[in-house]
Amino acid sequence: MLPHALERVPAWCRGWKESGRLVLLLDFDGTLAPIVERPEMAAMPAETRTALERLMAMPGVQAAVVSGRGLADVRERAAIPGIAYAGNHGMEIEGAGLHRMHPDAVSARPSLEAAARLIEPALAAIPGAFVEDKGMTLSIHFRQVPPERHDEVRDAVERVVRGDGGLHVTTGKMVIEVRPRVDWDKGKAVLFLLGHIRPPFNAPVLYLGDDRTDEDAFRALA
Repeated sequence: MLPHALERVPAWCRGWKESGRLVLLLDFDGTLAPIVERPEMAAMPAETRTALERLMAMPGVQAAVVSGRGLADVRERAAIPGIAYAGNHGMEIEGAGLHRMHPDAVSARPSLEAAARLIEPALAAIPGAFVEDKGMTLSIHFRQVPPERHDEVRDAVERVVRGDGGLHVTTGKMVIEVRPRVDWDKGKAVLFLLGHIRPPFNAPVLYLGDDRTDEDAFRALA
């Protein structure tokens, strides 16, 4: 059985002291900010912001927010100086001397626009369902949809995406995502970030996340 995370705190502190570095990789929704009914309502609580700012002021601390949100959106909502940001599950990365957009995801933009034009009318008759266009991915939110109609939302999205081999569907907490079919996820994004910032081998690397997409990062760092 894996140890509880809190049991590892002394080892992390020891590694931080010995290496002089601590790397924090943080999801946004459900981790830095509570889950809310609509994505535009999400905000980081003041006490969380204060704690993160205090951490960033400590020697040797580096941090990145790794989110499914679009890069500009998560950067605006987090707005912590000195932090790097990975948006759209790492397809967009900015900070720590980086500015990267996955080229295959950029190329898939016309396909995403076409999918959005088809999905939106297909969901029009389902109260509470809506499409969020995040530039490199689409999120179809159904948190406010009656449970007995959840399958209708999934079916509508899958019918559209099935016709485009360059896109695929993933699921999260009360959200369906349409993504470019590229070999990239939060796991590959955090390894890319770590390869760039090059922390010492014994520096603690902590990833905090609450959704299915964060499991890609957990596996990459295991």
